[in-house]
Amino acid sequence: MNQKPCIFCQIIKGAVPSKIVYEDENVLAFLDINPRSKGMTIVVPKQHYKEFDENFELSVKVFSSALIVAEMIKLALQPKKIYFSVMVSDMIPHFHIKIYSVFEKEMPLIEGKPIFMNELELESIAQKIRGIKVEVKKEEKKEETKEEKEEAKEEPKRDVSWLKRELEIA
Repeated sequence: MNQKPCIFCQIIKGAVPSKIVYEDENVLAFLDINPRSKGMTIVVPKQHYKEFDENFELSVKVFSSALIVAEMIKLALQPKKIYFSVMVSDMIPHFHIKIYSVFEKEMPLIEGKPIFMNELELESIAQKIRGIKVEVKKEEKKEETKEEKEEAKEEPKRDVSWLKRELEIA
């Protein structure tokens, strides 16, 4: 059986041209050439694997990079919303995450019709996104007091601050 080479691996090697918006030692992010929305981006690990759990540690880095790229898109293009889609497909058997930017009166659908963008438009969008620098701040761990340690032993608590934030937003 003659298998076609993986298009994403070809892009990573530089054998197929792409509009790269982000790259580090483990991950590459580039504009989709058949976007469903302006700035639609694909984030891939540089190592080839199909399912996220085949390389869990690297998949965590891909997800983290996708969050950085989404913030870059948000700042560069100012969409109304950002959607993520984790792709596991036999069409392109290389783990990847798609980032969809959503603009007013627009709803990109995974199976929707692509929007046409010429080479200049794609390059202009890629430049805008690449021009954004996002710093990831790591949380500083504070030293727990003796009382806090004792309290934690007594009753395990779940961090639901994210839920409170979501409820405040809604």
